[in-house]
Amino acid sequence: MTRYQSTFPGADNSCRTANAVSISVIRRCLLLCALSTVCLPCTYASSRLSTDVIHMKNGDVMTCEIRSLSQGQLTIKQGYANSTVSLDWNEVDHLVTQQPFAIIGSDGKSYSGAMSESAEDRILRITGIDNAAIPHAEVVSIQQTGTTFVRKLRGSFDLGLSFTKSNAQSNLTLNTDLNYQGEKHMGAFSSSTQFSTQQKTTNTSETTVKSGFFRELGRPNWYGGGIANLLSSSEQEIDVRTTFGAVLAMRPIFTNKTNLTLFGGLAYTLEKDAENAQATASKHSLDAAAAVEFSTFRFDSTTFDTTVWVYPSLTSAGRVRMTLNQDVYFKFLKDFYLRASFYDNYDNQPVVNAPPNNFGVTTTVGWSFR
Repeated sequence: MTRYQSTFPGADNSCRTANAVSISVIRRCLLLCALSTVCLPCTYASSRLSTDVIHMKNGDVMTCEIRSLSQGQLTIKQGYANSTVSLDWNEVDHLVTQQPFAIIGSDGKSYSGAMSESAEDRILRITGIDNAAIPHAEVVSIQQTGTTFVRKLRGSFDLGLSFTKSNAQSNLTLNTDLNYQGEKHMGAFSSSTQFSTQQKTTNTSETTVKSGFFRELGRPNWYGGGIANLLSSSEQEIDVRTTFGAVLAMRPIFTNKTNLTLFGGLAYTLEKDAENAQATASKHSLDAAAAVEFSTFRFDSTTFDTTVWVYPSLTSAGRVRMTLNQDVYFKFLKDFYLRASFYDNYDNQPVVNAPPNNFGVTTTVGWSFR
């Protein structure tokens, strides 16, 4: 992720002013989370029939609407329930449906059509333009076809708050994540914003934003697309740093337990330093861009995400920038989770008197949707 940092106005004013700014920011973030929680279920309302049939290994049979399969979780909606249910794909014996879906196997090949399985061989058979058969354990993604872009999004919002009375210190962390997996496209957006206020000290905030959208190339698990990242850091005296690039992506591992994606390409960086900051490198840079994204997940429990981006400059000799994000998610109640995050923004040629690293640890509570 890329993080945004700014300085609140009136940093040297009284504690009352600092707290007023902090409370205003907190209220806005809480309002955003509340609106998202209320509006998203309406956006995700479906017009599909609840006629799909799921047979579990323990003998249970459910008539429902199949919503999606992702990260080993089969999401369904039963006609008599007011919320979705997540099933462990490994515990599903077989399924039958006459409605169209987009299916992706572990080899990255995608198919569209109606799908069905039998209890005898547990092979998912797809009937459509191109008929296909995929072993149950090798089915990685199932998405409804004919649905809107929004219906194919997976995402989460999480929030962390802390306050210390002795020194009037308050901290706020707000994270958002959105992921899209279509038949031929994939995309991601993530942001993290942190605000900190303390009596008689400068108020700070930091936000990182990363986004990318990719289209499948001629070969399965190979994608081409673009990235757009932003960083602003008061600690490193960066007002705004934007990076735009063209990137190739390859997924050597794509299963129901582990995903690994590699990126490589070129990026253009435009940087505006804080007022009165003295730069040691060019504010315009052409960079190489390379990244690794690794995720491992277990059904209804823990998820580990690691993302590393490295930008060796091609026009500023010797300059290297890096962003590192490590996130651990612990689910504790349906779609609610605890999140522990470590981040590091590195620049070996920072502005004068600014540190090369800005790193930290945050803990938040959040809600996910799919």
